[in-house]
Amino acid sequence: MNAPKRPTSGVRRMVAGIAAAVVAAIAFAPAPAMATMDPSNPVIHGAPFVGSTLTLEIDPASYRGCGAAAGPDYGIYWTRDGVRAADHWAWWTYTLDESDRGKTIAAHVVASQNGCEPLEVSSEETAPISASNRANGFTNRGNYEMLARRADGTLMLYPRVNNAWESPRTVGPGWNGFGTMVSPGDFDSDGINDILAKDSAGNLFLYAGKGDGGFYAGRPIGSGWNAFTSIVAPGDFNGDGHNDILARDSSGVLYLYPGNGSGGWLTRSVIGSGWNVVNTLITPGDFNGDGNVDVLARDTAGALRLYQGNGMGGWAGMTVIGQGWGGMTTIGAAGDIDGNGNADVYAVDGSGQLLAYFGDGDGGWNGAGAIGWGWGGFNAVF
Repeated sequence: MNAPKRPTSGVRRMVAGIAAAVVAAIAFAPAPAMATMDPSNPVIHGAPFVGSTLTLEIDPASYRGCGAAAGPDYGIYWTRDGVRAADHWAWWTYTLDESDRGKTIAAHVVASQNGCEPLEVSSEETAPISASNRANGFTNRGNYEMLARRADGTLMLYPRVNNAWESPRTVGPGWNGFGTMVSPGDFDSDGINDILAKDSAGNLFLYAGKGDGGFYAGRPIGSGWNAFTSIVAPGDFNGDGHNDILARDSSGVLYLYPGNGSGGWLTRSVIGSGWNVVNTLITPGDFNGDGNVDVLARDTAGALRLYQGNGMGGWAGMTVIGQGWGGMTTIGAAGDIDGNGNADVYAVDGSGQLLAYFGDGDGGWNGAGAIGWGWGGFNAVF
């Protein structure tokens, strides 16, 4: 094959002129109607349990030019187990209810079709939605709320909305007969958070929530619980959609009591030993942002440990996340105090201050501050 010949000078001038015209046409012609960049997948924020609200994060700039300059350049819809959730029409938020239990949720962003190539991106699916967690409070509003027992046995509810306390409410008298009180979240699958209470004889009672800050009369759901030195409620620890209980005996063995979703239990299992080196167990839910329920524990030296749950009733490692916690008279967790979507921890110090330690969503801290005074007069806070 012969090598191509170079064009003559006249041909070169013609080619150059055509190229210049093409460049000029590109430079001065209107830009095609298309997205300015390939959009990244949307991200869902929020805890995967009934009562919480999922929020969506996208980059709207990625979709500019996909409309007709007359409105949004994209649309958003949600799916439940892959099927469009027509009963959840809001673009940016999805409030989880009992119809979502056990299902996975995803969000989808679709570019407008005027002048654009079809374009749709989707979020990752959530974990299967579990029962309402303690973090949703007791007034059916999905807010951070606390319970505290006075010395005379009166149980008080402290609601908190928009980062401010509401007036306290009296739940009722006679609660000084219980040595242990915890909230497992929704334990009987009615969508409302409950209380578990152990008396001095080791009997365990379920006080079903009414959803307005009150509770129905207790009913017994177990005996022999005085064999345990600590009982805590982590939420759904084994990933089956129902809330569970962890209990430590005097020899330091830790048991998982899986809830059956109807106020009772499935078969217990041993999930650890040597837990008597810690004197306080704290159950914040998902503290490190991996979607699994975790446990915090204060050891006898005052160090705070994070035990990462694996979402299947076991563990994925332990790290120390704080020192100097030995001076706190009470340490616990009741949800998201500052409303930024991350699990937080509360503590009562020796002066009766109620302190908030704000989680950063990644297993660490984002500051602390006092949120109340006079809490040293309570003999139980949860």
